[in-house]
Formats: sequence, structure tokens, C-alpha cells
Amino acid sequence: MQTARDQLITAAAICPDERPDLLGRIGRAVMDTLLPARRVRYSARTLKCGTSRYRGHDPLRPEAATAITAIDITLHTPGLTERPAHRRKASAPTAPTRRQRITAIMNTERHRSWSGRELADRLGIKPRIMLTQLAEWARYGFLTRTGPGTYAQPEPP
Repeated sequence: MQTARDQLITAAAICPDERPDLLGRIGRAVMDTLLPARRVRYSARTLKCGTSRYRGHDPLRPEAATAITAIDITLHTPGLTERPAHRRKASAPTAPTRRQRITAIMNTERHRSWSGRELADRLGIKPRIMLTQLAEWARYGFLTRTGPGTYAQPEPP
């Protein structure tokens, strides 16, 4: 920055008499002050705990920095009798989401427009929260806005 500032203030080398220097004074100053190469990391970066600036000591981590000299990669092929790892056990059925419950309420009277207050009263939640969610669902196309604060099921294509 200092070299660039000096170059602008003194207006040096604006119209050079000899062949133009493509690297220039600023480029040479930057190239002369390059930082040395960084040391090699020996473990992955980790985030500290948000509540404390100091983490507990990891017993597997070496006390001093160690240079990486080699990396070994071992591939394990699953046997034919092993079950694939991506299969998940069947879980218990989950409760319907708020949008599923709203859709079920709206399906009871399909061609009616529902106000956000009516739907909030049926679910037992605050109307402001319900109106915010209804507006978002209308933006995504899950519902159709029929008027201020009123929504209906979209017509099937």
C-alpha cells in the first residue's frame, strides 16, 4: 500500500522515456516482500466451543507440531454377506407437520377461502405466526392467496 501511495503522490514514471516496465514499482515491491511458505498442517482445523475460548486437551493430539511425511489410504470392500450401510430401520410414524394439518383442514371445504385467524384458532397458535407461514406457503405455490389474509387450496392442473 505504501508503495502504491508513493507512486500516486509523486506521479513517478507516468511517461517513461525508456521501454515500459510491465511489472512496475508496485509489482516489484510486492514480489520483494512475499511471505514465506506456510508450515504443513498435521491435523484438520476444528472450531472452538462458542462459550469458551479454550478447548479441553485432546489426548490423541500430539503436544508439538509434527511434519506430515506420508499418507496411507486403505480401501475396504464390503463382503457379499454384509448388509448395505444405507439401509435404515423403519421408524415410528411421525406427527403430521403444520402444513399437512392446514391442508387437511382446507380439504374439508375445498372451494372455500380460509382466513389466517380461522386456521390459527383451529390449530391453537398465534394468528401472526400463522399469517406469516401462509404467506410463505403461497409464495412457494402450496396455497393460493385469495385476498388480504385469506388463502385457499390451489386448483389442480
